[in-house]
Amino acid sequence: MFENINFNKPWKKILEIHEGWSKDKKYYIVGKDDSKYLLRIADASLFEKKKKQIDFLSKIKSLNINAQEALAFGWLNENSVYLLFTWVEGEKARKVIPKLSKEKQYKLGVDAGIILKKIHSIPIDTKGMSWWNQYQKKVANKFEMLNRCEIELPNKDIIIKYVFDNMHIVKDREIKIQHGDYHVGNMVVDKGKLGIIDFDKVDLADPYDDFKPFSWNVIISPLFATGLIDGYFDFHIPNDFFPILALYAAESVMGHLPWATRFGDEEIKTAIKISNLIFKWFDGFNKVVPSWYKRP
Repeated sequence: MFENINFNKPWKKILEIHEGWSKDKKYYIVGKDDSKYLLRIADASLFEKKKKQIDFLSKIKSLNINAQEALAFGWLNENSVYLLFTWVEGEKARKVIPKLSKEKQYKLGVDAGIILKKIHSIPIDTKGMSWWNQYQKKVANKFEMLNRCEIELPNKDIIIKYVFDNMHIVKDREIKIQHGDYHVGNMVVDKGKLGIIDFDKVDLADPYDDFKPFSWNVIISPLFATGLIDGYFDFHIPNDFFPILALYAAESVMGHLPWATRFGDEEIKTAIKISNLIFKWFDGFNKVVPSWYKRP
């Protein structure tokens, strides 16, 4: 099956990984010298998207952070492409972090923020690109999907109004490389050191957009979520951050429920739960600093 991939063979071990939402097939690989890899197999139609992912990851390699590195990319066969990455050692962060002291939870969050800042520091050419144009299309698409959704979103009218009343505040936002799914579910911890995995959604966007999945961090550890923000900004939060975070939180709620309806009752329940939590954290969007943001 993997004859076209000539990298550190013969491989000693090949184990399929069944976690995650991606349609890619994923494998844990052990090479002939005991080096470990992550192999992803994707549909051939995604060639250009995956090539862009590899290009971004090649830039991230220069940052000297504990993150996946791209090693090889190409055609597996006429129907599939492959991507081979280094394997980042560690236990799942979402399981490790709650067991740590409050100080260590916060410190790992700070580390995560520093790493994210480094990712966003990579110079890229954004000539001709406009985040405002992209964002208007994104909001319009989510609004249409939400209105077509057969399940009612709690506080729907308040959330929609908040997004449309406030989206102008991102008109002049810059564009940077973003991880695209930056939360504890895509992090590991090894001997107290944080590792970043799964760059499958890497893209170009407003860097603040990378804070959007904060709910998954807060559920695990509000202190980690707080530390991530503090570490990113070196403990000096700019005035525009929390208003934009509140906007992106409301916008994410608009899209979560329609997305969840494709995956069944459990995901629908989760989407509604997250929506209610976000609404509560921002006091019905009467406040822009969420209630969970508290330094130890």
